[in-house]
Amino acid sequence: MESLEDLVRIKNTTNNDEEIIKFIIEKPEQVINMSIYNLAQATHTSTSSIIRFCKKCNYKGFKDFKISLIQCIDKEINDINNVDVNMPFRKNDTDLVIAKKISQLSIETIKATFNLLSSSKLQTAVDQIINANSVFAVGVGDNYIRLCDFKTKLLLINFYIKMTQLEDDQIRLTNLSTKKDVAIILSYSGETKKVLECAQKFFLNRTPIIAITSNEHSHLASLADQIFLIPNKENSKVSFSNFSSHVSIEYILNTIYSCMFSRNYLANCKYTQN
Repeated sequence: MESLEDLVRIKNTTNNDEEIIKFIIEKPEQVINMSIYNLAQATHTSTSSIIRFCKKCNYKGFKDFKISLIQCIDKEINDINNVDVNMPFRKNDTDLVIAKKISQLSIETIKATFNLLSSSKLQTAVDQIINANSVFAVGVGDNYIRLCDFKTKLLLINFYIKMTQLEDDQIRLTNLSTKKDVAIILSYSGETKKVLECAQKFFLNRTPIIAITSNEHSHLASLADQIFLIPNKENSKVSFSNFSSHVSIEYILNTIYSCMFSRNYLANCKYTQN
């Protein structure tokens, strides 16, 4: 099956052909739901211009052309894999292709993160959290948002973690920790200044640290008792957004929450339903 560009590639194009090609390339999913009259109106051409264009593409008419267009779109979507974590979509990608790429990126990220997990590490971390007198959580920016979602889930099973958004207050909060508590700390690089200040305070207080980071050789990792690694593929200089790291961190936190839930499954089921 040919690509979308190959599908509309013809020789000796007219101005009308150029308008039709441009519209099809930019909005292929929209075209498959359009009548020939709608397409003519959208491209400021005529139905006869569209029929001539389709025949130049070696199709009997617009209906035959749309069948190949649908097949072309399906193939392009189904062939998507190994999505670039820094630039997961391109300028000319259609909405549906972008949706597929983000979906594929999420799947690939979760698989890669799962492969970095171990049963013993999960069990130890979950036991530490459940048995701690208090649980502290530290993260800045987007990571704080991930922790807020984690905190909300834990409240559903009557489990509370201590955290605050203000960075100065985070430092003060660490002073309350003891060796009978546990701290969950998020930092993609493992070198975030404010996060490291908190980690060092926890370390001095002999508070066990569970770190989620992409860098096992970072300062944060060196202070942690348990390290949950996430894929280290993002480049902040060229990345559109931290899609991959967000998915990875949420996956780990959701896994920890689910394991905690399962420790007292029936009681937690009843609690969440009340």
